[in-house]
Amino acid sequence: MMPNLLTALRLVAIVPLVLLLLPGRGAAAHAAAFWLFLAAGLTDFCDGALARRLKCSSAIGVFFDPLADKVLADVLLVYLAVTAPEWVNVWLVLLMMAREFAVQGFRSMAPCKGIIIRTRMPNKLKFGLQFSFLAVVLAGLAWPRAGGALQPLARVLLELTVAVAYVSMATLFWQNRDLFGRSDARVETR
Repeated sequence: MMPNLLTALRLVAIVPLVLLLLPGRGAAAHAAAFWLFLAAGLTDFCDGALARRLKCSSAIGVFFDPLADKVLADVLLVYLAVTAPEWVNVWLVLLMMAREFAVQGFRSMAPCKGIIIRTRMPNKLKFGLQFSFLAVVLAGLAWPRAGGALQPLARVLLELTVAVAYVSMATLFWQNRDLFGRSDARVETR
């Protein structure tokens, strides 16, 4: 229960984050967004550790945790591509979104085949890089004087995130290529 509550907090955090990042809000609001984003990211570490410690992992948590990560990171990524294009390359964001839809579609198909795909290390690395990229951008918006030093770092982190994201996707598809040949699992329709 508690790990899923922490996961849900990541979903809830996106609304105040976007409100704090509205154009014209200023550096103080952007600094608050930076700290809120870090706190939301901390819930990602805590929910999994807590689920393992309390031995309360669930199929819902296995599905919900990566979904919350995607919503938090991807909504923020798209929002920043629109409101801060000097920080976020729109073409790379479009590549990321195409990858996210493909992976989520594949992961959503798996239970129909009787399989639950857990998040593995390549995807965790992708999320870590994406989280780092977003934190650097938010820091640059919050503390504009540091922007000159942070923008090149942000650019490299985004390019690295996209590269790792596609390697992660290829790995996921390859490791689970047998899904297409499996019969559908018995599913109740409501």
